[in-house]
Amino acid sequence: MRYNHPIYNSPKRYWAIGVGAIASFSVQAMDANSVLPEELFFSDVPVVLSATRLKQPLPDSPASVTVIDRTMIEASGAIELADLLRLVPGFQVGYYTGSKFTVSSHGNADRFARDMQVLIDGRSIYDPAFGGVTWSDQELDIDDIQRIEVIRGPNAATHGSNSFAGVINIITQHPSEQPDIRVKTVLGDGGKKQVFNRFSGTEGNLAYRISLKYDENNGFDNRHDDSDTRWFGIRGDYQLNSRDALLMELGSSNGTREDGFPADAEQPFRATEDDHAFQQLRWTRSLAPGNEFSLQFYHNYQRVDDSFSDPNTFAPLDVSLGYGFKSQRYDVEFQHSYDFSPAQRLVWGLGARRDEAKGVWTFKHGDWMSRDQYRAFGNFEWRLHNNLLLNLGGMYEKFDQKDGLFSPMVALNLKLDEMNTLRLRGTSAYRMPTFWEDFSDQSVVLTGAMTPLLQVYKTNVNLLPEYIESFELGYLGNFQETGLTLDMKLFHEEIKDMIAEVKDLAAPGQPFTYINSGSLNINGFEIGLRWDPSPRSMLHIGYSLTNTYGDQIKKYPPTLPEHYRMLDRRVPPLTVSILGSHQFDNGIKLSSAYYYMDDISWAGDGDDVDINRRWDIKISKAFELQRAEGEVSLIFQNIGPDNHFQDFHTENVWGDRIFLEASLNWH
Repeated sequence: MRYNHPIYNSPKRYWAIGVGAIASFSVQAMDANSVLPEELFFSDVPVVLSATRLKQPLPDSPASVTVIDRTMIEASGAIELADLLRLVPGFQVGYYTGSKFTVSSHGNADRFARDMQVLIDGRSIYDPAFGGVTWSDQELDIDDIQRIEVIRGPNAATHGSNSFAGVINIITQHPSEQPDIRVKTVLGDGGKKQVFNRFSGTEGNLAYRISLKYDENNGFDNRHDDSDTRWFGIRGDYQLNSRDALLMELGSSNGTREDGFPADAEQPFRATEDDHAFQQLRWTRSLAPGNEFSLQFYHNYQRVDDSFSDPNTFAPLDVSLGYGFKSQRYDVEFQHSYDFSPAQRLVWGLGARRDEAKGVWTFKHGDWMSRDQYRAFGNFEWRLHNNLLLNLGGMYEKFDQKDGLFSPMVALNLKLDEMNTLRLRGTSAYRMPTFWEDFSDQSVVLTGAMTPLLQVYKTNVNLLPEYIESFELGYLGNFQETGLTLDMKLFHEEIKDMIAEVKDLAAPGQPFTYINSGSLNINGFEIGLRWDPSPRSMLHIGYSLTNTYGDQIKKYPPTLPEHYRMLDRRVPPLTVSILGSHQFDNGIKLSSAYYYMDDISWAGDGDDVDINRRWDIKISKAFELQRAEGEVSLIFQNIGPDNHFQDFHTENVWGDRIFLEASLNWH
């Protein structure tokens, strides 16, 4: 059942509520008694890297940033990496199957979530063929993450096109900070079996990490979606001298993923084979304090083997259909940061990229198709006054067969006092079409001969990139005497030239195609609260309230009202996340998380699903041995009433699950 929020239906009311809330805190800040302990002004403030590529304390950041640190990661009880992002205000996580996930900000996503940029240690893991991220294939375990910085809103000025709805920057721990050997095992409902081994150490100036993992699960109870994944990853950090450092990373994964639905000719029961690999090398040189450059190269590779035959639908003909493809990305980037003075800092850089894709099933291309990109970017921080900071940024990108794109950003941060900051920001961004959107060519073919019989997808136009304009008014309160941080944001986003999947009524067989059609307006208000009343207790709250309207063509050419789709349900009006934890005197840690998401209409092959409610509990106890230490945890997921909700597909029904997690560290 859909909840109605009549008081919030008008966008003007959103602005009134948000401005009222932000203004009330600002007035209190200006009127507050300024007699505070001296140590308050010298206490640590979280520093982020993702907003501009400059190290900035949160009050100086030109964007809304949510930081998921080790405390939150451990308290969450998350088994899957994607579940951590439920903690971010305005974010949605969907399970396409038990091992395939989609993560979006402000909805409007299908299973590929093409508008989100995701980085691991500075390497983009965005798939150029279909878009989005294959989360289960990444050679990364939750235990290796130091923190996750999430930019809530467009940030193409810093990270380029596809940083359209936001940026997820995953920063892993340095190997020198990790125990020599770590072994972790997870067992539980849904056939979950996970074994993770990590070996870390130092040899002279080299710090290294070698990780191995096996992950198996049976997915949803009523779905054909068993999976297994095996991967390894290696990282090395080498300090050449006092000025130069090298980072080297590589990894590889492969696995089997079951998929499909009963009596579905286009998505029958089947098993796919997925391979993934990457290599990364970065050289960093420090020329002087505040003067540093880096040169980075990386390569990503992905292969999905997914095809099947069908002797019944077109009997007596035996036909085949497939979704398999290969994709890879080569990227090189130079970056230089320079402090002109304590009041003026600059980071700038140049980059080049080649994306490639091929697939006889999806593109009718056995050879690599390629798309080159060249870019230049810069972000300038200028402290106009002790209490006023200006951030200016932009990126210019040139893609093959596309016009050049410029994504600007301007932000003003007004520090009312040492604890309260106001932020005004405007930016625009683009989302480049994927290979699939630009060059889709899929047919039902005669088995063996590969003779096309029925066109399923065919793109016939040179698509424009999607375009977004975003404006926000933000407030950040950093009340260190109470351990409280409060982040509020009032925003307006307008997406234009949307890339729409439509039925081509004029083409033989009426295949699906992609065109630019429609716009989407999102007005909203977000709150992020973090409270650490003591070193052993923590509370996090994420809250997002949105009003959405827009439409686009569903069948082309449109001649009837039903040939259009309304987009108001693409974004859930309300999402809430609450996470709390406490460590007792006897060493037992208790944490609990609650997630709420209003009903949503997932795009693409997703369904309209009702309200999602999920409640998790984690109980853990640490112990020590002679030369080792460990921890045992009992994790309850999706407990409590009203917990049998649908996820992405109406067939994906969540039930309660229990997991046992045990880990050992040797030093």
